[in-house]
Amino acid sequence: MILVTGATGLVGRRLVTTLREDGAEVRALSRHPETADLPPGVRAVGGDLGEPASLAPALTGVEAVYLFSAGRAAGGFAAAAARAGVKRIVVVSGLDDDPAGVERPLADAGLEWTHLRPNAYASNALRHWGGMIRHQGAVRAPYPDAATAPVHEADLAAVAAVTLRGGHAGRRYSLTGPQSLTFREQVAILARALGRELSFVEETPEQARERMARYGMPRSVVDELLAMWAATVGVPATVSSAVERLTGLPARGFAQWADEHADDFR
Repeated sequence: MILVTGATGLVGRRLVTTLREDGAEVRALSRHPETADLPPGVRAVGGDLGEPASLAPALTGVEAVYLFSAGRAAGGFAAAAARAGVKRIVVVSGLDDDPAGVERPLADAGLEWTHLRPNAYASNALRHWGGMIRHQGAVRAPYPDAATAPVHEADLAAVAAVTLRGGHAGRRYSLTGPQSLTFREQVAILARALGRELSFVEETPEQARERMARYGMPRSVVDELLAMWAATVGVPATVSSAVERLTGLPARGFAQWADEHADDFR
């Protein structure tokens, strides 16, 4: 049995589907299991990573767990997983997670861990720019020449499915798409996918900080994003071969992601 956390998100849904297609037994952890709307054969079980005592029903009989962006909850989760007899954890870093702070409690609890570390998600374009593109036909952002190598959620799910089977204990994998792209280049790719013109309006870092804060983004995350983007201006993002090495298939490009998600921007 494999437990998937974050199962209703873009990556989690892909992972659940991939695991089921591979014949795995899958259970999903959800704070609201009654509305999880998962594929047939996947049972959603209630629980909250921030409340370790609530996790026992979800962890019973589980061998491996996909743990999504849970740095602050890693300690309590590790103890609960060890008590339940879980063997293996595949953990995905969040932006503000300290890698050692995620890995140490898992190791201390006697759990095998594999750490997946995305450079940036292709879906960040929808998260950060979707509303602006739909309503204004423009992207407002700082650092137009900041570069990332966005990874497609399907590739992250495929790597997670491979590593959940075992054989990758203690390994850390940096995951990227196949190409370094600036923000300006990403917007141009989105424009082609949408078949319409999109303008890029450069903000100052202060304007961006204020805008993101208005939408409820924690200040620590905003500050880390701005610092990361500033550091990559004019510096191509490192491109990893991990997706292809682990799955046997080339990483999907941002243009493919944009074509698949074009309706989300309309």
